[in-house]
Amino acid sequence: MSNDHVDPDDTDLRFALQIADAELADTPPPADSPLGRLRLFAAANPGTVLTADHVRQALDGSLGKLPQIDL
Repeated sequence: MSNDHVDPDDTDLRFALQIADAELADTPPPADSPLGRLRLFAAANPGTVLTADHVRQALDGSLGKLPQIDL
C-alpha cells in the first residue's frame, strides 16, 4: 500500500510521527507481523469486520489458526 496520498509537506503529520517515534512505511508489513497477519486474514475473509479480538489473536500469533485437537 503506497503512501502517495500523504503530502510530504504535511508538517502536522510529520510532527505527530516524530512524537510517536514512528514512520510511514512504503512497503507492506511482513506477513509474520501482527499487522501482516491482520491484512492476510482480512484478504482471506472478505466481509469480516475486524474486532479487538482479531487484533489480540494477531498479536499472539493465533489469528486464523485452527485449534489443535488431540486424537
